[in-house]
Amino acid sequence: MNPNSWIGRLAAKLREGRAVRDLTRSQVADKAGVSVGTIQRAESGRDLPTLQTAYAIAEVCWVDRELIESMWREASRRGRRQHLTRAHPLQQIVNTAELGLALRRAWEMNSRPSVREMERRSRIRIREFGYLSRSAAWRIRERGQTVTSKKQLFSYLAACEVPEAHFRLWADAWHRVRQAEKRHEATGGLIQVALQEAEAEQRVRDAGLIPEERFQGSGVPWTVRCRRQTCRQISRIRYVDFIAGVVGCRVCGGHAA
Repeated sequence: MNPNSWIGRLAAKLREGRAVRDLTRSQVADKAGVSVGTIQRAESGRDLPTLQTAYAIAEVCWVDRELIESMWREASRRGRRQHLTRAHPLQQIVNTAELGLALRRAWEMNSRPSVREMERRSRIRIREFGYLSRSAAWRIRERGQTVTSKKQLFSYLAACEVPEAHFRLWADAWHRVRQAEKRHEATGGLIQVALQEAEAEQRVRDAGLIPEERFQGSGVPWTVRCRRQTCRQISRIRYVDFIAGVVGCRVCGGHAA
């Protein structure tokens, strides 16, 4: 660590704040909602902590937030520049794609830990959030899958060392996305039913039959009337028979002229 670098100065300020409050690293970690290892790395000056982590530590140690942000941004500016995924604020996230981008950004802001490290961190909280495998961490990170439960979301956030104080905002965003997905699935299902109903009605009309009731399903008996003037008889058919190729009026066996 270079104590004169901006990362070194930030680390020193965080150590100083903890010392003034006479807190152990474990106490700061508990209050900030991060691991003891996160506090150790932030105070070491070897790696730049995430801005959220720096905020969380500063709040616990009563260090001026604006000063910490200024030091963090200067350290970030002078350090290696890395592209950060653009993502909406958590309060504005409403769909799976937006949530995926935000989860990717959370990983990037934690200096892009390896999946091995993410798995190791998740094991620390395994009793609370369950196990996050390397493959699951990679798929979520690369937006190859969505988080399947709130516990998995929290496990991923813990693996990215997102302060626990922010978990509720993440949970709210995840819940909105789930509700939007359910509404979309319900709407899509209704549209599919309507399309199937329209197709079925058109198909029996082409076969010379007039539906006398609404289509209820491929295997449900369906009341129809023959359109031929010489027949006009009512019968019961199953649409599945039309799919199989058995068409026409069951009474006269004819088709529409």
